[in-house]
Amino acid sequence: MSVSLDTPEDIANWLRRHFVGQTFGCVRFWQFALVRPNDQFFQLASVTLAGDRLDLHLRHADGQGEAGVVSVWQPMGLSPRPHGVALSAAARLSWGNSEAWQAGEGQYRIRTPRGEGGFAIEGAPALTLEC
Repeated sequence: MSVSLDTPEDIANWLRRHFVGQTFGCVRFWQFALVRPNDQFFQLASVTLAGDRLDLHLRHADGQGEAGVVSVWQPMGLSPRPHGVALSAAARLSWGNSEAWQAGEGQYRIRTPRGEGGFAIEGAPALTLEC
């Protein structure tokens, strides 16, 4: 499916209509997997928008509580995928104790409870939610 969604409002509306309730097992900020792929499964419970920040409210797929909120500042370029969605660009992302942000042309930095580092974006989407 080819969809070109480049405004936070359009992205939020598409996610509300087509992705709320979908199950996925991988959350990546650029190339960095925040949990091991398919180690846990999540569902998008709801989507809110505050200015240019998109908040994706997640719950555990087994119904055992909230998994937190993935926040995306200046999201652009939503792409549906066969088993999820991706956002091509963002200025900053956060989820719990993990955050990532663009740090110059073609670079991003990420901070997690395991440490902090910088990496090349290398064409990777800013956010990926998929199995």
